[in-house]
Formats: sequence, C-alpha cells, structure tokens
Amino acid sequence: MLACVLVVAGVNAWVILSSKGSMESLDEAVYTSSDPCDCIIVLGASVYADGTLSPILQSRVDAAIQLYKRGVAPVIVMSGDGREANYNEPSAMKEYAVSCGVSADDVFCDPGGYNTYDTMWRVSRVFGAESCLVVTQEYHLYRAVFDAQGVGMDARGIVSDEGTYTDQLWYDIREIAGRTHDFWNIAIGAVPDNPGAAISL
Repeated sequence: MLACVLVVAGVNAWVILSSKGSMESLDEAVYTSSDPCDCIIVLGASVYADGTLSPILQSRVDAAIQLYKRGVAPVIVMSGDGREANYNEPSAMKEYAVSCGVSADDVFCDPGGYNTYDTMWRVSRVFGAESCLVVTQEYHLYRAVFDAQGVGMDARGIVSDEGTYTDQLWYDIREIAGRTHDFWNIAIGAVPDNPGAAISL
C-alpha cells in the first residue's frame, strides 16, 4: 500500500514539475501574431441542458477568444465529449465563441476528446498540429501540458482561472488519478479507441 502511495505521489510530482515551466498567464503568452502557433486547444467541461457553458468552461473559452483575437494562432480547436445527439460540448463551445466574434471557419470541433490524453493525441495525430497553446484551469493545466508535450507537440499552457469554482476540492482530488493515468498513457504510447480520420487545420 505504501509503495502505491509513493508511486502515485512521485508520478504527480513529476508531471507538475515537468510542466510548470511551460505554463503562463494570458498576458505572458509566448506566441504572438508575428510568431504564432498552429492552434489554441480548449478542453471541454460541463455544458448545461440549455446549451449554456458552465463557469469553468466559459472561462476557458473566454481566454481562448482573447488569444485568438490577439493573433497568437489562426484557429481554435474545441475538444470535448460529443458522443450524444443531445449533449455536445465542442458544438456549444464553438457556438459561444462565434457569438463573441470568432470566425466560424476558424473553429474546429473535436467531438472525440473524451479525456485530456485523447484530446492531445487527436490534435497531434488527427489534426496534425505541431505547436499549440492549451487553455484550461491551473489544476488541470499541468496534466494537459504534459500530455501535449508527451505526444510530440511544442506546447505551452495558458491559465484560465477566474476566481474559485464550485467543487474545486473534488477537481483537485480527481486530478491526482488523472495525472497518474495519463503518465502511463504517455509511457506506453496509448492510442484512443476511436482515433478518427485525418483533418487538416
């Protein structure tokens, strides 16, 4: 039991420490309009029944919109769960971004981003991105950047935190398991169950 705890603790420490240097705030974004990356990746989260984005998701999309309007990337990839006809995170994210002035042609939906690792694998292998800015909350960003770099992308993370969120303690606890799981996915080169056909950004 102690050995398992030590392994999990060690893996989490490795993921956090190896990603920390690649994380920055909106104002610190390394990529610019004169030196853009291939895309901005927004990771999905809950969407309400009426199509409204949850606060945690809206803050991610809002940050991506700001980056897009600054010209740091030509396109945004909205990735999340789109398996159900009546529940589609990427579609709701795109609709919100377009309503905020982003060109619909510059927003790509990835309905196969069922988890963070799948998103990064698909953006790299399916969409063909080599460089990216990943947008999510700090607690999640360590793993997201680790995954993106682990599948071969030149990735940097943008922190999208806006205050505190409901259930933050649960998110933090869940992330311990998430980091451990994704560490092994990177180690073995896991391939998502439904990788999909290539899409050009």
